[in-house]
Amino acid sequence: MEKLKWGIVSSGKICHDFVNALNDPSGPAAAGNTVVAVAARQLDRAKTFAENHKIPKFYGSYEELAKDGNVEVVYIGNTTGQHYDVCKMMLEAGKHILCEKSLTTSISLTKELFELAASKKLFLMEAVWSNFFPTYKELKKLISAGHVGEVTRLEASFGIRISGVLRVTSKELGGGASFDLGIYVINIARLVFGGEQPEEVIARGGLYPSGADSDWDVILVFSGGRRAVLKCSSKFELDNTARVSGTEGCIEIPDPFHCPTSFKSSLGHEFTIQLPNQAEHKYNFVNSEGLAYECAAVSEAIKAGKLQCEEYTTEDCLYNTRLVEEINKQIGV
Repeated sequence: MEKLKWGIVSSGKICHDFVNALNDPSGPAAAGNTVVAVAARQLDRAKTFAENHKIPKFYGSYEELAKDGNVEVVYIGNTTGQHYDVCKMMLEAGKHILCEKSLTTSISLTKELFELAASKKLFLMEAVWSNFFPTYKELKKLISAGHVGEVTRLEASFGIRISGVLRVTSKELGGGASFDLGIYVINIARLVFGGEQPEEVIARGGLYPSGADSDWDVILVFSGGRRAVLKCSSKFELDNTARVSGTEGCIEIPDPFHCPTSFKSSLGHEFTIQLPNQAEHKYNFVNSEGLAYECAAVSEAIKAGKLQCEEYTTEDCLYNTRLVEEINKQIGV
């Protein structure tokens, strides 16, 4: 099998986890993918990352990676505020892209990137990895089949103490709880309610001194009075769980709901997976082993000539971005 050649933009923690998962021989991505280059703003950091992950080439600028003709697809894992410029550079250089969430800081910039990618027939996806977990696929299948009847309510929360992290608190860097955490509760609402647009969005929240959002509570009101009650915070811990309630029963998704290995329903259905477990290095974040599911799906799509994955489409990204923008508008970002 010919392997898809990846370049990595940035040398931070999430990039480490992504490459570690990609290379895990027990996971779905290793057989069809290889990392051939990494770039960081500091050459020594790129070199250390390359040595750690046995990557043949390393660069001290993103521009050099864009010019590397051996790189077919790039994984972008730098700060959100840099995503637009780096994505545009890579698309203009003819690279397919998997970019960490949030793709950009506004709906207008996000649309512009998708239009550019489409014009060049290049793959571009925001890396919302949740949808690629077998647990999320099973959850979607159950809800679509009416396992709990008509869904009437979703409760989901995601809160961790990261208020000391500059990329989260700095508006200039593209920080904010919405971009880092809120995207996950919004994303599961889209999945649970089948992509339906809410009739009303009610948001209340707080801000950091920079103007970036620190935490919020949101109610999405759908047709027939059905509701999603969503919470996110970068200042304090929340349950980090989700509960889907329907007319016939409910589904409980435990912490961490955004990358779960199990869930159960009140009607006796239980679903559990085992994550890949032969990675060379330790991970920085919970269940990062599951990044391999996303990587494998992106690789398969690109090899098939597709411009998006069915698990997380362009419209999924635009839907989530619109809601983030509306929430931020209401709380004063």
